[in-house]
Amino acid sequence: MKRIAVIAAAFALSLTLAACNTWSGVKQDAKEVGQAAGKGIERAGEKVQEVAK
Repeated sequence: MKRIAVIAAAFALSLTLAACNTWSGVKQDAKEVGQAAGKGIERAGEKVQEVAK
């Protein structure tokens, strides 16, 4: 019974560590998407200014 508990604890720990790694990847991806969107908006604003001249 103790062996099953140790195996279950090790499995839970490995899932937790995998989730942490995934979460930091999600945060990094979201940051990159935000930066790309900001650049796109900036370029669109520049185009509007060029057309308005």
